[in-house]
Amino acid sequence: MSRNKKELIQQLIMAESIYTPLTDEEIARKLAVLRETVTGIRKELQLPSSRERRKKNIQKAIEKIRAKQPDATISQLVNLLAEQGFAVSRNYIADLGKSIQPKQDENLPDRERPAANPPATDFAKLVGYDCSLVKNIQQGKAAMLYPPSGLPTLIVGDSGTGKSMFAECMYKYALNKKVLAAGAPFISLNCADYGDNPQLLLSILYGHKKGSFTGADQDAEGLVERAHNGVLFLDEIHRLPPKGQEMLFTLLDKGKFRRLGEVSSEKECQVYFIGATTENIESSLLLTFRRRIPMIIELPTLAERSMREKAQLIYDFFQEEANRTRCKIAVKSKILSAFALKEYPGNIGQLKSEIQVTCANAYVEKMNSGKNEINIDFNELLYNTLFLDRQAAGGQRNSAMVFQDALFIPHISTARIKHDYPIFEDIYKKVEKKYHELKKMDIPQVEIEKIIWTFVLNNFNLLGSGSNYGSQLTAVDDLKYLVGETVSRIIKDFSLAVRTLHPGLRMNEKVLIYLAIHLAEAIKRIRYHQDIINPNFMHIKKNFSKEYQLALQLAREVEAAEQVQISEGEIGFIAMYIKELLQVANKKNKLAIITVCHGRIASEMIAIVNQLMGVDFPIAIDMPFHTNPAKVFEQAVEIAKTLEADSGILFFVDMGSLVNIGDVVQKRTGIKARTIDRVDVVSVMEAVRKVYISDQEAEETLDDIYYEIINSRYSYPVIPIDESNKPPVIVCMCLTGRGVALEINELLSGCYPDLKTIVLSVVEEDLKQKLANLKQQFNILAIIGTMNPRIQGINFIPFDADFSKNKQVLLDYLIKRQQCNSLRKILREDFIFLQAEYSDKQEILEFSASLLFNHGYVKNEFLHSLFAREEMSSTCFKHGIALPHGLPVAVNQSSIVFIRLQHCIEWDNLNNKVQLICLPAVKNDDISIINDLFYSLKDRDRVDKLLTAAEPQDFIDQLCAR
Repeated sequence: MSRNKKELIQQLIMAESIYTPLTDEEIARKLAVLRETVTGIRKELQLPSSRERRKKNIQKAIEKIRAKQPDATISQLVNLLAEQGFAVSRNYIADLGKSIQPKQDENLPDRERPAANPPATDFAKLVGYDCSLVKNIQQGKAAMLYPPSGLPTLIVGDSGTGKSMFAECMYKYALNKKVLAAGAPFISLNCADYGDNPQLLLSILYGHKKGSFTGADQDAEGLVERAHNGVLFLDEIHRLPPKGQEMLFTLLDKGKFRRLGEVSSEKECQVYFIGATTENIESSLLLTFRRRIPMIIELPTLAERSMREKAQLIYDFFQEEANRTRCKIAVKSKILSAFALKEYPGNIGQLKSEIQVTCANAYVEKMNSGKNEINIDFNELLYNTLFLDRQAAGGQRNSAMVFQDALFIPHISTARIKHDYPIFEDIYKKVEKKYHELKKMDIPQVEIEKIIWTFVLNNFNLLGSGSNYGSQLTAVDDLKYLVGETVSRIIKDFSLAVRTLHPGLRMNEKVLIYLAIHLAEAIKRIRYHQDIINPNFMHIKKNFSKEYQLALQLAREVEAAEQVQISEGEIGFIAMYIKELLQVANKKNKLAIITVCHGRIASEMIAIVNQLMGVDFPIAIDMPFHTNPAKVFEQAVEIAKTLEADSGILFFVDMGSLVNIGDVVQKRTGIKARTIDRVDVVSVMEAVRKVYISDQEAEETLDDIYYEIINSRYSYPVIPIDESNKPPVIVCMCLTGRGVALEINELLSGCYPDLKTIVLSVVEEDLKQKLANLKQQFNILAIIGTMNPRIQGINFIPFDADFSKNKQVLLDYLIKRQQCNSLRKILREDFIFLQAEYSDKQEILEFSASLLFNHGYVKNEFLHSLFAREEMSSTCFKHGIALPHGLPVAVNQSSIVFIRLQHCIEWDNLNNKVQLICLPAVKNDDISIINDLFYSLKDRDRVDKLLTAAEPQDFIDQLCAR
């Protein structure tokens, strides 16, 4: 690539608008070059993408705004940025997270710092505690912990924003931190209840002396007195008359007050004071009163919260109604979306009320129809009264949140509900966003997991080579200014320890900065109870064992220093950073993928692949129908020369003369190339995934990937299900059984020493009978030989001079497939419950079925068929196991729920007792899963191990062990 192009690209980027940076495509058009060329040069120059450049500009603008207006809300930030020229949405600002949220104050006293396992009984129960309410919660904690009696606090917010609940959380937090004694009072008063009678309001608040006013027949204590050594919460405090506000002066200043009518004596009272108002405090409260309230907490409106928080509130409120009515509530996705997209002037309170009204209307229909559950779907009444009056702004209507039909069953605490939309940062947020994009496209779960794995590998791979953030720091010592002394020290000690243990190991020190920042943010997430989910944990633990062990050591150091508990999922992410840390700086060039098609098919196909998998290296070449193929071949040759693809090039083409493009490129450039015709998106995606795996894990070559894709398309192995648990065998065959067959046997023995081989002759009279007998004892993976005996159901691999180079790839594939356990693929750790306390069969079935339904594994019909099957006959198996099940036709995707009870329960009328409940939801074509499951559950010794497994992963390992 010429120096001139580099200079031009740098000049264009330096001269671009900070509000709308140039994309690679726009730069390519200006310079009349390929987008891939611009992308390659930009990465070589370590320049961030247009999206990252714009994000950096917005972050700088936010920092300037924050310096002048530290308490600016998200809505105010959006408006102020718009005035400067940045067009952004609320959700975009919220997603920036760290730019607009305050960092944890490291100078706060120790009792303020979150415990290693903070209880979920105070702020953690608030929706948004780890996102939109972070700043408010920090203020609330500081107010309660400040000695000797906290800081007088005023909670400001529109009606329905949760001011009263926030005050209660402050009180419970103080109890948990031992700031308040156990049993300390929480006294609340809504001043609006007595706003029309100020005299009565003051009497209730402060108490009165006998004879102080007409009807005061005896002394009476007020709420202030009752709140001694506790919390006094005054809601709608703007309705407190000026005299009442003035009477609070001495209480707040000196901890003393007088009852109404009392002149000579003052009473002492120590209270934590919290007020709340919906009004403008500048106009509704006395200036002298405001001066005595140092802590002002402004709660966001529902419109200022993210769509995910809104969704969580909706789920929680529906669950509360299910608990209240003691009925199952089935809600269609359209209803959930309608609630999420509507504006609520009354905020959370109005949202809750409208959900209650919706459930009440549906409850009446349930009573009239005699059904067992409440079904909520669109009808004219609901549509006209609830959803047509006001819709949210376009920013939320276009949100990426996607709702599925949901089933809420009674007697479940909202604290037990785990939603599918936690707020992650950095790699977590990227993984989650990608996951939801894929789910919207109805891609099978297995394929989603493969794509996510490639996506994760890609993102971590970019840390060491594609980012310029690390260049901003000149030394590891500078880390302390980013992440604090503790994390900085741990990182430096870890780096030194790794170098000591592995003297010859090369480290990419730039990744140390990323690792340090990640650890600092992870500590915050853990302290604020933010779930850390790593869907690829087992992949990481298996494929990067060395890095995982180092991550484990680092995690233990962090746990000891910061008093936190780091989960296995988080350790998996740390291992990925360490993997990139240990990468040699100049890695070999990846295998290249080029798609060439007539028309614009190639561009469209690669755009889909790039979007789904988060990559940018596959190249598309479009061939207009009137273009001479020779021109396309010439273009492919020139691109191949610029790619420097040492590992080779894999071409995907559609048809015609393009099938020869690989041979032409290889002959003209000397770069090894392969061509696959009849291209489809799935094949390209699989190739992309394998390219990253070959770069990161298994060192798969161009031929490996080529033959695996060819084999998966044309000759999928046929392995009878009932033989999946028998030992594998390869049959070596030639005409006599004494020539080439022996050579094959010797070759296989060297390549696969643990694999059994058997030599046979093609001309044996009883060949078919011998093979039939072998199938009774073994799982015949394939016949390898010089002649195909054409035995139905058994793969044949021809043996020739090219066998060790090409055909052996197919054999590797067959062996790997035989070793693969189909049962393990569908098991989820979060679907395995090992300490359940259920005592009722109906409750177990409802919980398990709703879990499958709410995650999209089964249709609503599955639930009905499940209960209908239970009424037919007992589903007790053996060894204290129950196997309830529904119809396979109602299964969207196979999965299994396991519940292990602490105590056996009676399962049927035959007095059969069970301790382990297994609810399989398996599709018709996944019969191998059922075979594997029954094979495991029939084994008494294995069941005993399942009943004592300590962790879900141990349970899975025991269940799937061969």
